[in-house]
Amino acid sequence: MTRQARVVYVTGSGHSGTSMLAGVLRQFGLHVPGPEVAADATSPRGSSEPQWVVDFHDGMLRSAGVRPSDPRPIAWHLVDRASTEENALGQIRTWLGAQVSAHGDLVIKDPRLLWFLELWLEAATSAGTPASCLTVVRPPAEVVGSKAATDSGRGLVDHVAGWINLMLGTELATRATPRAFVRYGDLIHDWDEPVFGAAAALGLPMIDPDDMAAVERVDAFVDPSLHRAGVTWRDVPVPAPLRALADDTWAALDVLPDHDDAGTRAEFDRLRALYPYVHRKTAASPARRIARMVPAEVVPSVVRQSVAGILRRPPHIAR
Repeated sequence: MTRQARVVYVTGSGHSGTSMLAGVLRQFGLHVPGPEVAADATSPRGSSEPQWVVDFHDGMLRSAGVRPSDPRPIAWHLVDRASTEENALGQIRTWLGAQVSAHGDLVIKDPRLLWFLELWLEAATSAGTPASCLTVVRPPAEVVGSKAATDSGRGLVDHVAGWINLMLGTELATRATPRAFVRYGDLIHDWDEPVFGAAAALGLPMIDPDDMAAVERVDAFVDPSLHRAGVTWRDVPVPAPLRALADDTWAALDVLPDHDDAGTRAEFDRLRALYPYVHRKTAASPARRIARMVPAEVVPSVVRQSVAGILRRPPHIAR
């Protein structure tokens, strides 16, 4: 009897290790639909991202007026509205159905997927294809430190708040489907236990510990030197309330690979209720409002540097 095709959605914020995990899954035979996004300096081994998916998500986010790591709580509603107006579900259904028919087992990965995950899950149901979500979790200071190194145009406050917003939203959206969580540190240093454990929990028979050829390919693919674990909050100074909420969010995420239970989900519900208040407090300072209102080209560089210093001042320094 022919086994039913599966689709695995790899989720997690940008710079959290999703490319590494998607690359591991494809070594066991899951297909990444082409053409793929080309490798670059941030993903030298390739990102395992279908170009159609990236382009589609980019277009939808532009229509919604939302950034890929948007920190605004309202951003979820803006994306939902744009998705409805532009029939995003219909477009995803058509593309995904064709890919499953042509290739069987799929792995779909793109950091922007978080905004549209419910649509992708519904599209898989429409295609009669069992879907599951595999989410990579990584400490926020490491994620934001990696992002800031390649994206100097946004402040650290927005990076940290965006991480919180996306990960809290992802936790809620993935409750509707079989899911598992993998810590980036575990993946990069000793991949077999977390990957095989997640595959067993999700019922993915193609991720087979006895497939020694695939195991050897993964051993050659995973590069522990990519884990730059030295980044801490000392390197990512943000206001104390935001840092505290990020720490609490990470503590909850860090539990999920081992204890995805009602108590953990209740903690996420509490954090989601708290986030809009913390975001409003940290996003509404006079310096941030002025920085958004005044065109950058009319502000002397010395003033821009001074404002940046105010925004990025460590919490223990008096304001």
